[in-house]
Amino acid sequence: MDFGVEAAGGHVIFSNDIFPDACKTLQKYFDDTDVRNLDISKIRAFPSADVVVGGYPCQSFSMAGNRDPRSDDRTNLYKQFLRVISIVRPKYFVAENVSGLKQLSSGTFLKEQVDAYGAEGYSVTYQVLNARDYGVPQSRKRLIIVGIRNDLNQIFEFPAVTHGKATKASGPLKPYMSHGEAIRDLPLWPKGEFYERPHDPEGHFSWYYMSRNRKAKWDDPAYTVVANWRHITLHPASPVMKLTWSNLADGWKQRWDFSEEYEHLAADPTRQKLEIARRLSWRECARIQTFNHDFDPVGDAASKFTQIGNAVPPKLAEAIFKHLFSGAGLKIVEVQKARDMIVRSQAWSYDGI
Repeated sequence: MDFGVEAAGGHVIFSNDIFPDACKTLQKYFDDTDVRNLDISKIRAFPSADVVVGGYPCQSFSMAGNRDPRSDDRTNLYKQFLRVISIVRPKYFVAENVSGLKQLSSGTFLKEQVDAYGAEGYSVTYQVLNARDYGVPQSRKRLIIVGIRNDLNQIFEFPAVTHGKATKASGPLKPYMSHGEAIRDLPLWPKGEFYERPHDPEGHFSWYYMSRNRKAKWDDPAYTVVANWRHITLHPASPVMKLTWSNLADGWKQRWDFSEEYEHLAADPTRQKLEIARRLSWRECARIQTFNHDFDPVGDAASKFTQIGNAVPPKLAEAIFKHLFSGAGLKIVEVQKARDMIVRSQAWSYDGI
């Protein structure tokens, strides 16, 4: 998010994270920013700012998590974000979370947050965006929440998508970005930059890893880059995975195995191929997330994956902040009309339409 703010013309003056390596990376790339490696609840004062930006932890709402927010303390960390807003009173705020926040319990947890921001004096709009629709070579859905202080009499409209499959309704769109092409120039076997399982009788891939297709097509956006390097998906030059058996009637169990096919060579025989399948490297994941090519986060390989996988793609963040900072996404409305719009939006979401 910080890289996106700066690319859109903003300046990050204060940043906080509880993960030490993340703070060291922030200090490396934002050397004139006040970076605090501390539990946010322990910070009592914040500098004046026009915008407050945050991505409070999402594990309790994630489709890959335990999906039990009531018993997870991280569920209430949005209240710390709310506390910062109440102290700073910015003109705008932008919050990011996983799309599961909108779906879980028919939107109850999202409504709780929207109501809290409203009580603090902010008009809120939210939308699930897919990074691939904004030129990121990755399919990654995230819920973006934008708040505007009520005295400004404005409402935020999200930027139109720029990439996709063109239809008459959508008008001309650029094609989705190929993640294979995004990483094509990087080393084919970057030893030490991806997860391996040495001396394991199962090989480099556990039965759980082989329980689903982990290979996105070269010319398509990548699957979502995750924070755990053991679950990172495959390099697109790896062999095609094929379903060899399935027993979904008795649960979710499936088995996928590597074939001798390489779908990416059909379109371009000059592309390299991996005789031995491997996971994506941290450097490739950073490229797919749209970090600058020289981006090198602080920490060991596992830490690099955590930081990269937890991040909002800078290119997606830039699209949002440019739309906000330029005023293109700001519409002047009467306060009561804005509130009515939010109520209608909530009714649409919570009815499950």
